[in-house]
Amino acid sequence: MRARSVFEYAVIRIVPRVERGEFINAGVVVLCRQRRFLDARILLDAARLRALDPAAEPAAIAAQL
Repeated sequence: MRARSVFEYAVIRIVPRVERGEFINAGVVVLCRQRRFLDARILLDAARLRALDPAAEPAAIAAQL
């Protein structure tokens, strides 16, 4: 039987306007120290971003991700 491993994660969020409290998830970072594992997946949904903030620039935000 294989020992259990603890995985930790952090969700990457885009918050176009903090005062409105709205955000979209754009990715996740996963870490497991026991297995020496670190990985990230990023996906920016430009349509959802524009729905929250029509003035947002998806290309500029994607470049920062």
